[in-house]
Amino acid sequence: MRRLAFIAVGTALFGALLAVSLPREAAAPVSPEKPSRPAPTITVGAKSLTEQYLLMKMTSIVLRWHGYDVNEMVFLDSPAVRSAMEAGVVDLYWEYTSTARLYYHKQKPIYDPDTAWKAVAEEDKRKGISWFPRSEFNSSWAVMVREDVAKKWGISSISDLVEYVRTRNPRLKLATNEEFLHREDGMQRLRDLYDLSLPDGQVMAVDSGLLPQAVKESRVDAAVGMASDPRIKEAHLIVLEDDKHAFPPYHASPVVLGETLKKYPELQTLIEPIRIRITQENMLDLMYQVDILHKDVTKTAYEFLVGQRIIQPLN
Repeated sequence: MRRLAFIAVGTALFGALLAVSLPREAAAPVSPEKPSRPAPTITVGAKSLTEQYLLMKMTSIVLRWHGYDVNEMVFLDSPAVRSAMEAGVVDLYWEYTSTARLYYHKQKPIYDPDTAWKAVAEEDKRKGISWFPRSEFNSSWAVMVREDVAKKWGISSISDLVEYVRTRNPRLKLATNEEFLHREDGMQRLRDLYDLSLPDGQVMAVDSGLLPQAVKESRVDAAVGMASDPRIKEAHLIVLEDDKHAFPPYHASPVVLGETLKKYPELQTLIEPIRIRITQENMLDLMYQVDILHKDVTKTAYEFLVGQRIIQPLN
């Protein structure tokens, strides 16, 4: 719906080997509390997106490291995985704050990240779903420009870009996808909040997959796409600071079924090291490795966990 779909290829064998190879009694560097019951089973879900595959794999590897049996289930989209959790099929997955606020709770967007997280956590608590604290990874909308252009004109924020339009490039062309042009928190809000005066003829709809390339090749000067698009790095673009908070936050947080958390309250302790170590920068780098360099998603997640000292290497 909003982000890039990813079809996992070639991960099953590595994942199977990893599941049986991780030493059950090995002491992880973070030394979390071990589960008290023998081999509890957790079902970890994901949406069919690269970032979700990575978060699912990180979570599964860490849980296996600490003695859990893990089932992984991938769903087509947000409503599917949410329905599975509400039905008790999925114990845990990573959700985005504004996805819950807008699509599940059917409420107006909240633009402050912490307030948004608190609101969705309180609403879902009444539904038997617990939110762990949010990560710094924000899979929201973003304005992107070429790195060399940004450096030349000192553009680091959307306000800087608006000033650049006003003083130097009033004919600037901006691209985005069809959805952003028409959604409530989309193009009109960006225009109004930043006083961005661009004629309709200078704003065009482009397929999401072509936005970074369009900016790279100077077919347009800037684009509004997804901050989690790994092609941003490939195209040598930068994401501008949303200094007036035009875009609602989509910070990723682990969510867990309340009944599961009652049985295994140590889950938050085990997953917390992942949550505190993922950032916008390193998640983009991981997605770049998988989507652009075509690295195995399970191996990429495993190497990240080892590199961050969340688990120890197998050898």
